[in-house]
Amino acid sequence: MDHRLQEMRQRSKKRRHLLQQQFGTDIKDQSVSVEPEVNPSTSGINLAVDSIAAPVVRKRAIDMIYDGLSKLEEDEGEDYKETATFQLTTPDRRNDYSQNFVDTGQRPQNFIRDIAAHERFEEYPKLKELIRLKDELIAKTNIPPTFLHVPDLRNYDLRDLGSQFEVVMLEPPLEEAARRYQQLAGEELSGEACWSWDEVQNLRIGEITANRSFVFIWCGSADSLDTARDCLKHWGFRRCEDLCWVKTNKAKPQHSKFLDPGSIFQRTKEHCLMGIKGTVKRSVDFDFIHSNVDLDVIITEEPPWGNLEKPEEIFRIIEHFCLGRRRLHLFGNDSTTRPGWLTVGPKVTKSNFVRETYREHFEKPPGFLTGCTPEIETLRPKSPPLGGRGSNSYQSRI
Repeated sequence: MDHRLQEMRQRSKKRRHLLQQQFGTDIKDQSVSVEPEVNPSTSGINLAVDSIAAPVVRKRAIDMIYDGLSKLEEDEGEDYKETATFQLTTPDRRNDYSQNFVDTGQRPQNFIRDIAAHERFEEYPKLKELIRLKDELIAKTNIPPTFLHVPDLRNYDLRDLGSQFEVVMLEPPLEEAARRYQQLAGEELSGEACWSWDEVQNLRIGEITANRSFVFIWCGSADSLDTARDCLKHWGFRRCEDLCWVKTNKAKPQHSKFLDPGSIFQRTKEHCLMGIKGTVKRSVDFDFIHSNVDLDVIITEEPPWGNLEKPEEIFRIIEHFCLGRRRLHLFGNDSTTRPGWLTVGPKVTKSNFVRETYREHFEKPPGFLTGCTPEIETLRPKSPPLGGRGSNSYQSRI
């Protein structure tokens, strides 16, 4: 009996050690105690096992631990060197991405799979085919890259471009970006390079956009969201979407070297507000928009320190969504010039824009819109028609 009692005490000691190793706490007073209890009516020994206190583990955890101990008892004589048997599945500390970020600098979004455009729709062949067909049509109907150097957009009248655009995207050099650039790149930005929101609002966006049109404006990580909405309202647009750029740091995992004043968390994303002008309905204006083709989240690697360029995917999202061919990119640079877009800004070092030539591109077929093919029309996601059952007051809007 003494041998049996010593054996049970050793197992109880192993339990305490494994529980402490698993949960990282001292469970001396809350351990699983095993004491012999002699039943007067029998000659056997019954084990009285105290329950583990609720604050330490859940009932499910207890069951899993006891399953592991049962396996340990079956393997008597072998040294137990691993705790894999006792790894919990819920919650699993190995899946605690926030703690992993604190420990390693690896952002949680680094572990999202299939974020590249060529990987995203592998399990959705129809959607993948739709993207391919739309890319082909867009490439076929795009005009050559057009660009114009303007030293200071504050003093330039956008009406001199002589066109009414269906799409305008703005990347104003805001104070938030200037602070980040100065701190990370170690370069001082002049006051002229940094724009205030009042100066952005003074741009004549409403006067150079068509009756049905969209504006996409980058407004930083958080502080300027409300101000950007005010700009949209001033230009005659209403906010309809918020596209979010989530930045990964797989190539160089580390904590951010820049912390915004007053921020609680390390900011790893930026917002691009989308505004709509006019009445555009998904179920009616399918000649102008194709909805639900792309996501409103962009996940790409964060650019090097000091590089304030936005992800290229924003262009593809806009081109897939809006079928308008007159697209204007304000505050662009030489690296963002692309077919189908007129890029204007002080960082554009060359110019090939001629107003009359630019307008001629849209006076011949296909005109102001890219059009659509029967294959694309068959594959694209569609909204339910208005007036259907249960939708008397429903209006399908962007």
